Parts: sequence; structure tokens; C-alpha cells
Amino acid sequence: MITVYEHPSKFLTTVSTPFDFATDRIPMYKDLEKFERDMIGCMKGERGLGLSANQIGITKRFFAIGHESFDILTKPVIMWNPSIVKHSEEKVLDIEGCLSFVGIFVQVLRPKKITVKWQNIKGETLTNELDGMESKCFQHELDHLDGITFDTRVSKLKWNMAIKRRDKLNARSK
Repeated sequence: MITVYEHPSKFLTTVSTPFDFATDRIPMYKDLEKFERDMIGCMKGERGLGLSANQIGITKRFFAIGHESFDILTKPVIMWNPSIVKHSEEKVLDIEGCLSFVGIFVQVLRPKKITVKWQNIKGETLTNELDGMESKCFQHELDHLDGITFDTRVSKLKWNMAIKRRDKLNARSK
């Protein structure tokens, strides 16, 4: 069973290494296709738009991403060894949440459009141009693989306000 690690797990700040299809294995899985289905199932079960390997305790470069509301990645996929090839100069400030920081939402500034490269389960290299929610989500998950969490992308003041909002909402629901 796949479990999502929450802050302050050390996995969230560990820089991931590339996944080598010839030599790397996923613990407890003999079949990569089964693992992909389970990871995507976990992401969907948690109501996420993305889920990085770090968040499930694996420090390799891959993540699940996708949602029916997206323009291109309408069906979730696992992106192995993802990277950003190019990004727009234009940036957008948009709200983000994270499955490892339950109930915390902050506005993060990121490039609006990106061109990305990644591998599928067969090791084939694919590219996509992403915009909007897909671009933001890809960048957020890629940050995880680089050991960066979204709390470091905002000021201490904004972060503390977001924590207070979460705590206030949690107090109301009790």
C-alpha cells in the first residue's frame, strides 16, 4: 500500500536521483505497470492533481500527474525523469496546495508556460507544452524531486497566515 508522507518527513527535502529503467526497482513491486496504477490510485484517492515519488518515500525522479480538468494531461500518467526544457518569461501568481501539507494553501509565483520532457514506462522520451494548472502542477511536483517544498517559495508572513487559516478552519470543524 502506498502512503503519502507529510511534512516534516526527510523524504520531502531529499533531492531525487534519475530512475534507470535497466537497474532500478520499486520496493515491493515486480511489475512497474501495477506500481503506476497504484500510485495514480493513491493520488486520486487523496484528491490530488499530482504526487511525487518523494511524497511516497522514494527518492527517484518520477511523479504522477493528471486530472480530467486539465487540457492535455486529462488522464493521469507517471512521468519518469521529468525536466523543464524551456519556460516563459511571463509568470503567474496562483494558489497551490500539497498532499504533504494538508489544508494549507498559498499563492506561489511560477512561469506561466513550460515545455517539458519526460519518459513513459517504456523509456520513450516525450515532450509537452503545458500552461495554466498543468504547468503549475508540473513545476510543483518537479520541485519535490529537487527537495523543494512550496513553503520555501513564499514569505514567512504568507506561510504563517496560511497556517493560521488552516488552524482556524480545523478548529471550526471540531
